[in-house]
Amino acid sequence: MMEVDKRDGQFLQRVIRKWQQDKLISDAQAEDLQQSYSIRSNDWQTITLYIFIAAISCALMAFGSLVLDEKWIEIIRKKFSLTDGVIAFLFGALTVFLCYQGWRRNRHHASFSFNRELFWLLPILSTGVTVVYLGKSVGYLGGNYGVFWLLATAVYAIVALTLHSRLLWIATLLCLIPAYVKLTYYLTSNGPYFLGMNLPCRMALLALLLIAAGWVMKHRAVFLPAKEITWAGGWLLFMLSGWLISIFGNCGTWQEWQALRQVHLLWWVVVFSAQCVLTLLLGIRIKDDLLRDMGVIFLLLDLYTRYFEYLWDRTNKGLFFSILALSFWWLGKQIEKYLEKRRSS
Repeated sequence: MMEVDKRDGQFLQRVIRKWQQDKLISDAQAEDLQQSYSIRSNDWQTITLYIFIAAISCALMAFGSLVLDEKWIEIIRKKFSLTDGVIAFLFGALTVFLCYQGWRRNRHHASFSFNRELFWLLPILSTGVTVVYLGKSVGYLGGNYGVFWLLATAVYAIVALTLHSRLLWIATLLCLIPAYVKLTYYLTSNGPYFLGMNLPCRMALLALLLIAAGWVMKHRAVFLPAKEITWAGGWLLFMLSGWLISIFGNCGTWQEWQALRQVHLLWWVVVFSAQCVLTLLLGIRIKDDLLRDMGVIFLLLDLYTRYFEYLWDRTNKGLFFSILALSFWWLGKQIEKYLEKRRSS
């Protein structure tokens, strides 16, 4: 009996049902075809993913305890009279060695493995230490920390695309965000606005650039997971930024936001609500489950946020959540009918 994954199994079921409805095969033949394959269980793969997530979390905590407090590095530096530049060089050499070892591990195994992917956490951390001590050796160029965040981003990106590492590409995008933030603050001398935009608006701009990059990468011969991660990461940042903008508007300081009346933020609320709906519709139109789910999740978040902002002290809580429950039940029912109609067509 042939084993297929869940998605392929659902596809085969739709095909057999369609053939049966069009009288291309008999009921007996349809039953024989359905019994000719089984859906492969992914339970162990899911458990393995959770185990490796736990391993990554523990490794990060260990790194924070051993490296970020710098105690053991400081002990070694004092004992051997090492400068910050020498420590940066040593960790840089360690990074090169780890990348070489990672390349050797992956050379004869093209398929994805959580075990091999987890190895890339080591060069990620060693690269971070290298950049930190390189920055220390030159005084961070007068406090321009963004340049060194950007340097780490470039290193992660080059290694990720060269050696085909998902974890390194995730590190690239995560490192790009503080690099962008630090650079914009440095260019404005830590001012609240950059080109007239507060921090959430700036993040929305970065998100749009990531979405555009993800779209361009989809049409180029680039490491496939990098395309998917960039596309998903860009949209997630875009939706999070829109949600923050709907709360804070374009206020640059906490005091400015507290002095602003909520009614003046209604325009931003309308924009974010439209953003959620359009994302949902776009996901349905281009058959992108990620965008569809993000649209629904952030639309729910939008409704709950607005309730706590405007209606928490003015409405009966039980009545509000009852209406909300009925609304979502009706929405789910309509979506279910639509999906059933698509399957039968």
